[in-house]
Amino acid sequence: MNLSKLLPGEFEHEMKTTTKFFSAISDDILSFRPHEKSMSGNALANHLLGIPLLVPHIIEKPALDWSTAKFPENPKNAAEMVTALETNTAIARKAFKMLTNEILEQPWTMKNGETTYFTLPKGVALRNLVLNHIIHHRAQLGVYLRLNNIPVPSSYGGSADEAM
Repeated sequence: MNLSKLLPGEFEHEMKTTTKFFSAISDDILSFRPHEKSMSGNALANHLLGIPLLVPHIIEKPALDWSTAKFPENPKNAAEMVTALETNTAIARKAFKMLTNEILEQPWTMKNGETTYFTLPKGVALRNLVLNHIIHHRAQLGVYLRLNNIPVPSSYGGSADEAM
């Protein structure tokens, strides 16, 4: 099985669904926090926006050091977020074109200066830190939408608001 061909397709599927969720966001939801321990809608959406930008870091580099990492400035409103998602998805797509099975087996490290958080094979990092991470936070975003009476898009089947 050639995972270097399967992972980009899975990413495309998840980003298509994620785009539907971002298209449902209104500016009103950005200040919403369902609980004092929860992120605001703005923080959650911007965190989710940054996940595709991990793809080139994982595929092209041996490590990501948060102490020196540079990421774009966060969008301030819902319309800018949709545009940023399209841009970040395109950046990830470009990196995925370089993916091979050999790259998937290489080690990749996440750290912050001298503190190493973990080292994983790049294939595991792409699955856990990108694909699973997107799905996890998109589901949280769905809860934010529901709690604000905004129709929740379908993901893997119909939702209460959208038939497949």
